[in-house]
Amino acid sequence: MSLAPDEEERARSEWAARRAEEQEQKDYPDEVEVPGDVPARQRFARYRGLRSLRTSPWDPFENLPQRHHKIVHFSSPAMSRAKALKTPESAVPAGSYVTLHIERVPKSLAHSLQASCAGGMSGYKPLVVGGLAGYENRMGLVHWRVTSYRGESNSVKSKDTLVLVQGARRMEIRPIFSEASESSNNHRMLRYLPGTGSCVASAYAPVTWGPGPMLLMQRQKSGALTVVAVGSTLPPNANRIILKRIVLSGLPFKIHKRKATIRFMFYNPEDIRWFKAVELWTKFGRRGIIREPLGTHGYMKATFDSPIAHHDTVCMSLYKRVFP
Repeated sequence: MSLAPDEEERARSEWAARRAEEQEQKDYPDEVEVPGDVPARQRFARYRGLRSLRTSPWDPFENLPQRHHKIVHFSSPAMSRAKALKTPESAVPAGSYVTLHIERVPKSLAHSLQASCAGGMSGYKPLVVGGLAGYENRMGLVHWRVTSYRGESNSVKSKDTLVLVQGARRMEIRPIFSEASESSNNHRMLRYLPGTGSCVASAYAPVTWGPGPMLLMQRQKSGALTVVAVGSTLPPNANRIILKRIVLSGLPFKIHKRKATIRFMFYNPEDIRWFKAVELWTKFGRRGIIREPLGTHGYMKATFDSPIAHHDTVCMSLYKRVFP
């Protein structure tokens, strides 16, 4: 199905805007501007500072959404997987022929399956019957290690609607992407599917025990499905912490040895006092702390571990936990 010229032009402009936003994220990762009309302590009230994303603790049971209480939680995914995939003694041996008797089938469904066989004989269309392992009928927070299929020409944003194809299952999900590091339970959210390397896609979906190959497909304006990522299933983990990072930036105004006056990060002294405990860092690798606000227009005094340059940028990282 082809698009009308105006719809095609609109789709092209949306794709160009998406590409420009993705390139801006690559140049200035996670940087946001503090609004001048809303105090930063209100706009970023749900965010907090961390001394280290890898080692700082984060309570996995803090401020969980209501839907998170309805999914299955595994204290040991490896043991649950072994128990779920264990073949029961009453199971039919592989390679055997069996006859299935299905009761309470609606007549409308039976008539829709009728088909004409060769030679004019009446028959039914074939049905594919599959089974589920233990817990695979339950909803959980499922993770997949995925790799972009088209590399740099692909622009898939976190929480975009994608079609998951895994075995006999096909469903629409809105996954969020995060770093694939396993050294910590805190993982930084990625705003876009990276063009190179692998990441982890997370979504609420029926539990599937890995390893199992999967595809992520995106529906185009014309209705066609295109493959955007391929990957495999990871163990379901409802306590995996995915943190969205924002970076507030400011510029040095005056510098005297290790002390500096910073501006353009905040616009009132109350915000500076609110975020005073959060550590500062610069793009040239310096670390510092806020000492006190200066004046009423958002200037502040800061001290760093070594003198900073006038062309350096002072930043502050804030985090909040996100869910699919």
